Amino acid sequence: MILDAIVALFVSIFGFIAESATFVLVPVVNLMAAGIEAIIGIFVSGFSLGRMERKKRATKSPAAAIGGLLVILTLVGVIGWFLVGPKVMNRKVTFVAEDGHSLPFAAHIIHTKHGDRHQRSDNAGNIVIPRFATTGITLKDPRYTQKTWKNSEIQSTLIAGRTILGSGLDLGGYRI
Repeated sequence: MILDAIVALFVSIFGFIAESATFVLVPVVNLMAAGIEAIIGIFVSGFSLGRMERKKRATKSPAAAIGGLLVILTLVGVIGWFLVGPKVMNRKVTFVAEDGHSLPFAAHIIHTKHGDRHQRSDNAGNIVIPRFATTGITLKDPRYTQKTWKNSEIQSTLIAGRTILGSGLDLGGYRI
């Protein structure tokens, strides 16, 4: 019984989406048919293609129209959250040494309101941090001098110093 209710829910949602899609699909198909008619009409006189029409329904109640609008807005909101949400909720920070080289695979501690998170930067020195929950970042790697940046000091590029161990990594301008 529950499975039947779930199937009915999805059928009604997809049926509504299909019905709503005809508002966009029918004019696009008719426009393409008009373009084909125009091109073929240059060579063949009297050529004509049929047009699609929307299926006319009995008059809808205002509640059905509002319900349909709410479903569309909910779907757009969910899809938008999955596409735009990660870009809004997170930000990318690049770590660079004083000599201008990036800090690949450097160990960091990201301090958030919910606790500390340990992670390493990628091969270009980038990490992704939460935009709103971060309280600070600590660079904790033996190749670089340990430094902590507070939330107000965090920018898209953070500059760190090298230790003696890290200074031997760049030989003659070539990175190893």
